Amino acid sequence: ENKGCPYKDTDGDGITDNLDKCPTIAGLKIFEGCPDTDGDGVQDSEDRCPSVAGVKKYFGCPPTDYDKDGVIDDEDVCPKTPGVVSNRGCPEIKPADKAALQKAFENLLFETGSDVIISSSYPSLNGLAGVLNNNNTYQLHLEGHTDNVGEDQSNMLLSQKRAISTKAYLVGMGINDSRITADGFGETRPKASNDEEGGRKLNRRVEMVLITGK
Repeated sequence: ENKGCPYKDTDGDGITDNLDKCPTIAGLKIFEGCPDTDGDGVQDSEDRCPSVAGVKKYFGCPPTDYDKDGVIDDEDVCPKTPGVVSNRGCPEIKPADKAALQKAFENLLFETGSDVIISSSYPSLNGLAGVLNNNNTYQLHLEGHTDNVGEDQSNMLLSQKRAISTKAYLVGMGINDSRITADGFGETRPKASNDEEGGRKLNRRVEMVLITGK
């Protein structure tokens, strides 16, 4: 192929020019000889922030945190209002209200593969409804999540239906529909590994965030 001569390695990166996609710039074998200047696992040609380490999800740039509260925008329920990590980036709430929210989260259970809430969950949901009724400036954000068992699309739909079912229960307790938002993320945001049942159980959940009024 090269008339009996060895191939050159112009940039001295250990990858010969015939195999090197960036033959004049030292790079890495994993990127076929092209560089990753900031060492973040995204090669420079695809890295929108080539001199600053970031993550692949953001094309090599670091995650943004608009309100500088330590919770990245993708995970911040209140991305433009400084808050606390424990309340998903939203402002801190009263300890008693936080306890009611946590109790509702921990006790919320559904029929297997269904969006039907198990009756044992009612008392804690009623307590949460009481918090919302006593604090008219509070809003509630619900996020449904699943483990990775089953089809992706089915899990996405189930997570959405469970969040909506939880909202419907609270609306039935007298909370104005406009004060509650509900969304589903399927298996895309696990809290724990899906490799064992303990982790999968943690991933089958409806996250709840109380948002204080502006």
